[in-house]
Amino acid sequence: MLITKRKSGIFTILNIFFAEEPVTDNLPECDVVMYCTHKNWGAIKGFDRIKSYQLTIDLQPQIDSIWNKMHRHNKRHIRRAEKNGTTVTASNNFDEFHQMYKKYLKEKNHADPLGLYTLSSQFMQKYGTLFFAENNGEILGGYLYIHDKNNARLVNIAYQNIGNDAEQKKRIYDANCYLHWEAMRYFKNLDIVRYALGMLNCDEIYANRQMSGGDYFKRKFGGEVVPEYNYVKFNSQVNKVLYLSYNHFRNYF
Repeated sequence: MLITKRKSGIFTILNIFFAEEPVTDNLPECDVVMYCTHKNWGAIKGFDRIKSYQLTIDLQPQIDSIWNKMHRHNKRHIRRAEKNGTTVTASNNFDEFHQMYKKYLKEKNHADPLGLYTLSSQFMQKYGTLFFAENNGEILGGYLYIHDKNNARLVNIAYQNIGNDAEQKKRIYDANCYLHWEAMRYFKNLDIVRYALGMLNCDEIYANRQMSGGDYFKRKFGGEVVPEYNYVKFNSQVNKVLYLSYNHFRNYF
């Protein structure tokens, strides 16, 4: 289990990841408590429950077995990244990633004027594990993870603006595949057993079907689609209204 605390806009948010059961004692004071868990605890008084889906990979088998379950397309991209001189390394340069991430959000038109969803560089440094993919001194992209002793979860990605350059698009795609692969190897060496690639953009009807775009990219690493549950509790009705109103505003724009 990992408990994180951050200040976002007017809210102090407590995020609790990988919990096997709800934690009730000695929690820090906050405005919002958010659990993110693969466990379905049913209805909990005072909490709203949101169901989504994650793609997770079991890191317990031998690394060759994990590789063999991967789609041949992703293997090809990884090999090409290596052949072309791309490297993936763990990094402590959280400030650079933070700037890249803010730029990435702006380019993707993900409005967050109050910074409610944009993690601070200090938060990233305190709780995160960061990887950069580079080629000839150029940073192609970065992945930020959180983890406890059993679970690793991708929380933020950012990569350079690729525009309409076909060759650059290919390099970025190769780098993204390579980032996942090297992160899996890194966390496996820490004896972590579950690697989560991030939330899928699907509902229950489509959870076990082939999809396009980002979901299809994640599916090609193998793994299993599993439900994820977010339990959210606000310390006042006013804060709940403010938070949900901002979330609606952000999604609208």
